[in-house]
Amino acid sequence: MSKFVSISVIICTWNRSDLLKVTLDSLHNQSGCEKLNIEVVIVDNNSSDDTRLIIEQAALNWKLGQLCYAFEPRQGKQFALNTGIKVSTHSVLAFSDDDVVFSTDWLLKISQLFQDKTIDLAGGKTLLIWPNTGQPSWFDSRMSAIVAGVNLGDQKLDPPPAQYAPAGTNLIVKRDLFNRVGLFSEEHFRHMDYEFGMRCHRAGVRIVYDPNLVVYAPVASEILTKRYFRRWSFKAGIDHNYQESITDIALFLRVPRWVYRQIFVDFFYLVTHFWQTEKSEFFHRELRIWRHFGTVVSCWRAQLTPQHYLKWVERYSQKKNNLY
Repeated sequence: MSKFVSISVIICTWNRSDLLKVTLDSLHNQSGCEKLNIEVVIVDNNSSDDTRLIIEQAALNWKLGQLCYAFEPRQGKQFALNTGIKVSTHSVLAFSDDDVVFSTDWLLKISQLFQDKTIDLAGGKTLLIWPNTGQPSWFDSRMSAIVAGVNLGDQKLDPPPAQYAPAGTNLIVKRDLFNRVGLFSEEHFRHMDYEFGMRCHRAGVRIVYDPNLVVYAPVASEILTKRYFRRWSFKAGIDHNYQESITDIALFLRVPRWVYRQIFVDFFYLVTHFWQTEKSEFFHRELRIWRHFGTVVSCWRAQLTPQHYLKWVERYSQKKNNLY
């Protein structure tokens, strides 16, 4: 049996060539990869900047296996992800983002983890790099997903919690798994990684959280506003599969009753603790209200304008100028 697995790194990018250059430099500096069979696939999701030129320049002195360029004209990360799967060739697929900085042993740790042939899906830590202005006083670690942070601790979780899904910044998949559960959903313009993870849980897939798989995500200063966090939270509540999600659930005005209950609990907390609570706890509760409000609005739209609902979800879910 071969000591090492073959790995395809897949990174989707859109109009962030400056950040992509840093990511490629970081990936190029991986250590312990001399005996690994590596290919790096960059999927250009219809960029209008110099993304292709950056990739071509990097390829001139590329030493980490093969650096490949692929183009996906359909706007949407889910399309780019599936294109990356189709053009890649190796047995283990390692997904990350176009602004990530990799720990120097990321690929080596992936290779070591997937020596266990029974592991199908894995994720690790995504640690945050804050701008010079630092972490806002109103930020709480429970908001980490908004800025792509993931940290479930320093212990390997096998299995992880039932609601855990490896995030797209650090998501490792055995290729055969896509034949079993399907590709990333092309109906999801956000959180397609979470939907994929939940689908894997339902299929009985072995999922592992390994804290040794570490990447770093810089937090852009322009997203550190309460407005951005509120918009992100509202859109996170949008229900992509309304008919499936309401099966066997008690409804009130076409919305799951528990959503109303949670909104009431959090709103009551905000009113009664306005002068007492810490800024981070207060804002965390507020964001949860925004998220559930997004669920309410999407449920109503699904009922009132069902023929236009999916188009509304598509239009409202996507980023504009890389911001929600």
